[in-house]
Amino acid sequence: MVIGLTIFLCIIGIVLFTGSLLEQRMTRISGFTGGILYKQKLSIFTYEFNNILNINRNAIKSFAQGRAGNAEELSDENLQNTLRQALLAEKKVNRAWYAVVKERDTSFFYLVRNAEGLRKAAMPDELKAWAKQQFLIQNGPMVRSKMTSSRDTLHWLTASDLLQSVKGKLIFGLDINLLELQRTFYNIDPITTTFAFIVDENGVCIYNPYEKLIGKKMYQMRMEKMDTRVIGGGRIRTEKVMSDSIQIPVNRYYIPNAMRGLKWTLVVDIPSFVLEEDVTAIKNYSVYLGLIAVSIIIGLIWLYQRRWQKEFIIRREVEINRQELSMEKQALNLIAERQQKENALLQLGKLKEKVNPHFLFNSLSSLNALIAQDPDLAKSFVVKLSRVYRYVLESYPNGLATVAEELRFMNEYFFLLKIRFGDGLQPLDLQISEEHLQGKIPFMSLQTLIENAVKHNILSKSNPLKIRIESLDGGIMVRNNLQLRPDVRDSGKQGLNYLQSTYAYFGNEQLKYGIEGDEYQCYLPVLYLTE
Repeated sequence: MVIGLTIFLCIIGIVLFTGSLLEQRMTRISGFTGGILYKQKLSIFTYEFNNILNINRNAIKSFAQGRAGNAEELSDENLQNTLRQALLAEKKVNRAWYAVVKERDTSFFYLVRNAEGLRKAAMPDELKAWAKQQFLIQNGPMVRSKMTSSRDTLHWLTASDLLQSVKGKLIFGLDINLLELQRTFYNIDPITTTFAFIVDENGVCIYNPYEKLIGKKMYQMRMEKMDTRVIGGGRIRTEKVMSDSIQIPVNRYYIPNAMRGLKWTLVVDIPSFVLEEDVTAIKNYSVYLGLIAVSIIIGLIWLYQRRWQKEFIIRREVEINRQELSMEKQALNLIAERQQKENALLQLGKLKEKVNPHFLFNSLSSLNALIAQDPDLAKSFVVKLSRVYRYVLESYPNGLATVAEELRFMNEYFFLLKIRFGDGLQPLDLQISEEHLQGKIPFMSLQTLIENAVKHNILSKSNPLKIRIESLDGGIMVRNNLQLRPDVRDSGKQGLNYLQSTYAYFGNEQLKYGIEGDEYQCYLPVLYLTE
């Protein structure tokens, strides 16, 4: 019993000792890995942001080299060409500006990138006020910058040092929407097990994968109770905190003001469980090994350590493969969405081809009868008919029109139907709210539903067709009383297929239609799309 107890205590002692050694080793490996990841992130973001600052620096050099005294130096064409070359060289930047002082006149110019190139636009007031202040700075840095949260989001403004010549004074710079810039970084910094964000010297968030946090005071650096390491020649500070963004404990790595040329700090968070999982696994392995035999426990620890290292590499490879599969899936989704849109536009084209000859024949027949009976009404009929065909021939590339446009077209179209069917068709009952007028629905959707109602139902003076269009929750409900015709042909649901394809392309809103009681109902969700 004494020998057994001694062996048991030895095993326990060895397990605890080796477990402690393994934990220390894993902690060192984890800290080293976190430091390496931080250095990689810092290198990437410093490179990207300095590319943007180099636009100002390159433009300054372009103006400074051999242009003193040149009569064309401060001409609008010369300035625009120089800034256009600099701006188009960096696709992440969409706005540039410059200000010229000639004698007592100050001119401000604002350039915005679009699909065709660059166009002039009105300079925002806050940018103009800041630009005026830059003329008063003497012997400043080559490039100056400022953060402003006015307008739509946080903007990063840059300005060059003052350039002077015999023709006047020049300052130019960039206006960078940080929300737009953030979206260009999705492929540079995808969200994985590491989470990176950037704050300025005041703790205001400049870059963050969660866009809603950009422009908010997110983090104040704490200098006390902090472990400081030296990795690769740079002092990387680490601390364990609760993440403000993902709300879990993380190991935080950062170097204050480490981004060269900018007083910004890159912060990298690595969830604690990512590092602790491997530590826990190794501890369990050591316990199992200690129970087998004291004589081989040291050797087995070494073998399992090697095994863990291989597993770590495999995990990294699996993570990379998962990201590649995710990107392929996104590409397939984009192709599917494009096919949905093309299908919707094809259905719309077929719908137009169907409307043109059929509707024109019936309208001309009604017009022929009106000319003799009521010439004034016939004139109105011709005007309405021309407006209907003008709208049908309009081009809507994305297949959507505003509710207000659709209502105007539908009223013209219904006027022609009313002339044709007389008392068999009751006046249209409209109950559309003001908030829906600027929303969008599929092009010719109201006309399609009214045409279906007329096509599929009996219209007579004794049993008139009643159509009601009203706002309901977040969309528009089209109803008609049900008195179906028994002899309807060509009912291929082409119009409804077109509407379904259009809604499928633009999101998760679904077209709803069917018979409810003694009515046929179709619900059109109203879309509010941003450009």
